[in-house]
Amino acid sequence: MSRMKSIFACLLLTAVVGIVPLAQAAQTVELTMAGSSGAWQSLGVGTYNYCQTGGVTCFHWTSASNVVNLTDSRVTPVNVDPGTLWVVWSVVGGNVAKVWSDDKVDTIVGNRCFFAQPQCSVSATLSSLSGSGSTQIAASIWGSDTALPSSVISVFTSGTLVNAVATDVRPEDAAFESCRVNSLLGAGSYGGAASDGLDGLGYNSNWAAGICPAAGSAASAYVGNQIKSAYPGSTSVANVLAYNITGNDPISGTKIPTYTVVPLGADAVVFFFERDKGELTNLTNVSPQQLQQAFSGTNCDASAFGLAAGNIGIFLREPLSGTMTATENTVFRKPSVYTGTGSGDILGVSQEANVGANNPLDGQSGTCLNGLGARYRGVGAGEITKWVQNSGAKLGTDGIGYTFFSYGNFSSVANNTAYGYATLNDVDPIFASYGPQNSTGAGYDPGQPAGAGVLPGAANLPASCSGAFPCPEKDIWAGGLSFPNVRNGTYNAYSVIRVIAYAGGLTNAKALVKGAQVAVVDAVPDYVPAVKTVGVTQTDPGLELVRSHYQQYDGAGTLIGAAPVNSGTAEKGGDAGGTILPCATTTTCSKTTQQVQGNQGLQVRP
Repeated sequence: MSRMKSIFACLLLTAVVGIVPLAQAAQTVELTMAGSSGAWQSLGVGTYNYCQTGGVTCFHWTSASNVVNLTDSRVTPVNVDPGTLWVVWSVVGGNVAKVWSDDKVDTIVGNRCFFAQPQCSVSATLSSLSGSGSTQIAASIWGSDTALPSSVISVFTSGTLVNAVATDVRPEDAAFESCRVNSLLGAGSYGGAASDGLDGLGYNSNWAAGICPAAGSAASAYVGNQIKSAYPGSTSVANVLAYNITGNDPISGTKIPTYTVVPLGADAVVFFFERDKGELTNLTNVSPQQLQQAFSGTNCDASAFGLAAGNIGIFLREPLSGTMTATENTVFRKPSVYTGTGSGDILGVSQEANVGANNPLDGQSGTCLNGLGARYRGVGAGEITKWVQNSGAKLGTDGIGYTFFSYGNFSSVANNTAYGYATLNDVDPIFASYGPQNSTGAGYDPGQPAGAGVLPGAANLPASCSGAFPCPEKDIWAGGLSFPNVRNGTYNAYSVIRVIAYAGGLTNAKALVKGAQVAVVDAVPDYVPAVKTVGVTQTDPGLELVRSHYQQYDGAGTLIGAAPVNSGTAEKGGDAGGTILPCATTTTCSKTTQQVQGNQGLQVRP
């Protein structure tokens, strides 16, 4: 029996069983994760497949959106961030044996909740944990959800501490962006006259621009203003709260344990848009300079993309988002090359330019310097998708946003001629060859949904393959390997997702990462696996590239994290926006560090 047939046979058996035994015995919480939406689906599917090894009976459940809380108890009142949970559990001898979970929130919120001492707890009310599940991961991918047993419910009504995080960016990059957010708006002292005035973004007046908050202040000083959503009817916010990644927690003073970073896979940022009202109908390609003009508010108009002038909506993520951080560093405001003496340069234009004190960013006067359109904030990947999906209905015009690619992230706008995505500098983030849908024998990527009259780069967002979905990567890409332009280094806007764990959860974290990597080769190819992965359908060589790592520092020039290292388990330093380098194996990556992308060639970070 093929792997896919055996998976679906097992899924069918799960659905038929219907009722999970409720007996309570000694169960083990194997891993409690929080963080990235880009990895959430694959980690869930990978965990479920891993759970079933050796013939163990396993089940899964997903919550409604944003009903499972991450609670940070370091401040009073406690800080609460709502998330969306999957749970996988095994049953042995009629009893729940092992439990794994992942609460989907902003990447930097997940980092903060992991590094906080004490760590955040994951908890929910009994009513939020009741029911047969919300099918947040399609049943076609891993079968129907099953109601949680009482013993598993008790784990989350009591609360369980986060011991791993799925992160879209390196911890140094997440910490840098957190300090940037949690400080005064303006230039840091290290940037001086070279700064663009956005080393700090202004959500906490207690700390100088770009400064990482130091120990010794009242707990309230570490809490910034919430970043608010402008999506109509939304109450979503991103909570701003300080943390460290090494040394001691700035609030509690407790030492932060040693942690390990495990690479998961390379995920592409995709710029996608509604093209139903006419303003963006003919958009197929964008350049970084065009994107900088539009998303910074320099020109909020379709003309920024070389089209006829017209009102458009431009949708920004909140700056505690890993997606925002990765996109900021690869497309908008590249890693800075300050010298600490008032020289150096900012490369590109930040998407946070011209936001000022406007919170939420909601099309206010002065947030766009030219053009007929306006900029708006969304909190969470789901809200950016809703902004794009409903731009015509809410604003009466086409709109553009960005998110990390995953089949889950794009499911609501896929295979719909009203929506499309753009190539970046004429490089496609997803496919490489186009033709009639599901063409065979002609070298076309069989999963691309381009058809007659649909140009490369404006193809409908994909949700299919040459057969029934889900399917292995070899059935979606003609060359047999996913995301060819990410793999060859020509598509620059990507980031490597990682899972970070402390010693006690490291073995389990590595097992789930391996399971997720097999899942993206054999079932739902959301990203390029970071390392060589042996699946059932094929062997994937993994990502044979690395970004040059560099020393991250705050607005005063204080170092964040250790000196940069590119390769192996010793990997350290920021890498968001680092120069793309070849990496034949994890132990033979280029030793070149400190190089960051520049508009005029390579730049060396001090």
